[in-house]
Amino acid sequence: MMDYTGTKLGNYRILQQLGHGGFADVYLGEHIYLKTNAAIKILHTQIAQEDIESFRNEALLIAHLMHPNIIRVLDFGVEGMTPFLVMEYAPKGTLRQRFPKGSQQSPAVFMPYLKQVASGLQYAHEQKLIHRDIKPQNMLLGNNDEVKLSDFGIALVEQTTQSQETEDAVTGTIAYMAPEQLQGKARPASDQYSLAVVVYEWLTGNRPFNGSRIEVITQHLTAQPPTLDEQTLHIPHAVSEVLQKALAKEPQQRFASVQSFVQALEQALADQPQRRESAPTYSGYSSQPSDITNTITPQGHRRLQNTASTVFSAQAMNNLMHTNPAKSLATSTRPVVKKAAGCASRLVITVIALPVVLCALAFGGYAYLINRNPPSQAVAMSHDFMGALRAHNYEQAYADVSSSTSNHDNFINQAKREDQCYGEITTYTETNGSTPNNTQVHNYTISRSQLTNPYHLHITLSKDFWGNWHVSDYNSDITSGNPACPGA
Repeated sequence: MMDYTGTKLGNYRILQQLGHGGFADVYLGEHIYLKTNAAIKILHTQIAQEDIESFRNEALLIAHLMHPNIIRVLDFGVEGMTPFLVMEYAPKGTLRQRFPKGSQQSPAVFMPYLKQVASGLQYAHEQKLIHRDIKPQNMLLGNNDEVKLSDFGIALVEQTTQSQETEDAVTGTIAYMAPEQLQGKARPASDQYSLAVVVYEWLTGNRPFNGSRIEVITQHLTAQPPTLDEQTLHIPHAVSEVLQKALAKEPQQRFASVQSFVQALEQALADQPQRRESAPTYSGYSSQPSDITNTITPQGHRRLQNTASTVFSAQAMNNLMHTNPAKSLATSTRPVVKKAAGCASRLVITVIALPVVLCALAFGGYAYLINRNPPSQAVAMSHDFMGALRAHNYEQAYADVSSSTSNHDNFINQAKREDQCYGEITTYTETNGSTPNNTQVHNYTISRSQLTNPYHLHITLSKDFWGNWHVSDYNSDITSGNPACPGA
């Protein structure tokens, strides 16, 4: 990717790179006239002329967010065909740096930050805006350690600049993404889900779902988050209940707002009972009451009271003492023949019923395997592959299609050569998607910056025996109507 250090964008001179992301780079810039610092986010995309107005409209919406816990957008523009945004600079890093990955945090430490994040999110939701990419990396720290949400709606701006994306395109970070957002249906409750994943990670040191990108997507869609070890974490059960609700698969089952979620979590922590000291013991005996306790009657006599309230009446004791143990042999045993007949009948029933039960279980298990991963997972896989290819994330792109191409080095080298020969992917359009017999076919029309004619890429996804989606076919006709790439 191009390094913009030392160049000029709008009224800002680029001083140094601050960070690199999946779809944008962030630089520290200085205003040429005012000598003030700002963060310059340069998107990894080229915007078509007809999309500039849409980009400006989305940037204007974000620029009008005025809240102490949201990074201000100061300016935006398009240099050549490259869109960029100028944002408030937060000098103290991010909460990802403050709370490193894998570390556990006490609620007393992270709750002040969490309440600020919720305040900013609640304000934005009231302005009908969704963040779409809540994660510790996007929680910046200002001069006074106040939290400022960054990249607010930037994922949506990125989507707007890509005219080839469908309306339901998936944007955000997979590890924190709500099930409905993975299916392109983001809503305010999606930000609540993402924030609950962040809280889970701070409490335990791990996110609730881990693995490859496809495994994480599947778990977000179908699996319940692991139960918190409340005893080890020293948290009340109410905290687990709050997180489970905020992480519900259905948005309607979560809290009414992100502010309600954080308030419920704060209340659950406030209701935590004090740990009781163990009772002292003397001469090996505990001072805790036993099942049999001593009581004093008003007359001063001491008696033993059985707390289980087990009482034998005189009549019951008399019956017990006078029961005749002798029984006739005829009434105390069953005939051997009758026992054998009963065993035989039960055996016949078992032999008949067992195959029926086994067949029913096998059919139910197969039906579960076939239907356990919804078609939306295949759609997410296809979009994930195209996003990785466009961002030059060759390893991730190979991981997405590895089931259809076994030669890792050939795939990586071919993808790099196409980027070098034909330039970056500028636009791509999904022209068709069909689903016959648990199979999905995604056809993309792709344009590149140095390519005369667009070309087509075809991805076919199928289900294996276990019900998992995988890429069964992947091919493109990039050389059709275009010059061959040297070394290809």
